[in-house]
Amino acid sequence: MKPDITLIITNWNGRELLRECLPSVLAAVEHDTAHSYEVMVIDDCSADDSLDILAKEFPEVRREKTPRNLGFQGANNYAVELSQSAIVMPMNNDVKLDEKALFHLARYFDEGDVFSVSGKIFDFDQTTFLYGNRGGYFRKGHFYLYEKSPDDDSQTLFACGGAFMVDRKRYLELGGFDTLYHPLYYEEIDLSYRALKRGWQVAYEPKSIAYHKVQSTITRQEKHRQIGLISARNNYLFVWKNILDPEMTRQFLIFIPLFLLRDLFRLKSRFWIAFFMALKRLPVALSGRKKEHASVRFSDREILEQINVNRPDPGTLDE
Repeated sequence: MKPDITLIITNWNGRELLRECLPSVLAAVEHDTAHSYEVMVIDDCSADDSLDILAKEFPEVRREKTPRNLGFQGANNYAVELSQSAIVMPMNNDVKLDEKALFHLARYFDEGDVFSVSGKIFDFDQTTFLYGNRGGYFRKGHFYLYEKSPDDDSQTLFACGGAFMVDRKRYLELGGFDTLYHPLYYEEIDLSYRALKRGWQVAYEPKSIAYHKVQSTITRQEKHRQIGLISARNNYLFVWKNILDPEMTRQFLIFIPLFLLRDLFRLKSRFWIAFFMALKRLPVALSGRKKEHASVRFSDREILEQINVNRPDPGTLDE
């Protein structure tokens, strides 16, 4: 019998992370007796012995390997195709689960018509809150994100990509994570936002708790700069692809040149570099925009109104 839910853990040279995190994942699987699970590690052509470690130390885990290095987005899409479960759960290899985490997420698919659901994420110290229910709004040509209260269970903007459950059929219908955003960031925002505009539910469950290990390599200064550029680039790409409202589009066309001109006089280069990085992917973004025009049921304004019911004063948000 095929399992109800497949947990998909993407891995690249993460043998020690697997050793550290998999026991908690398997314990959470054992705790949820109401559903049958499969745990799959999709190895993205690691150079270490991750697959050998899995075979020796975690034989109950399904081991798969990508045909070539695909990155986080591509590896997830490849693994979802391999799965036969109705529900899949993309996960980072540096995430631990609370024992009850899966139970609280899985029940959403028993009770209603849900596209995806994610929970509350803490640091590995299990006390430092990292993220949970995110909000977002459009202002002066930019799309901004903000964090809601950890226990606010109102409509979330997106299911966090490190550990969320999603309807497999609908995930594939949307094409999965869009590699437009390769190598990282915004793929889960894009996926959830498109689902919301089709009328599908994206839920947040604060009772489900996971722990994310922040990697020390990301703290290097040059890595921070590159990640900042990719994030800014992907913000442009997200707007070009997904913001279809005519007035918002006009705002973008008016304000982005003004902001770029301002940064030029201030000798700030980040958004100039990010903008030209994004321009290289503009044709792909516009192709995606055309597809979205043909598929959405709800407008940008309708979705953002749902998300921002309890939004704080914009003046208090970091822009």
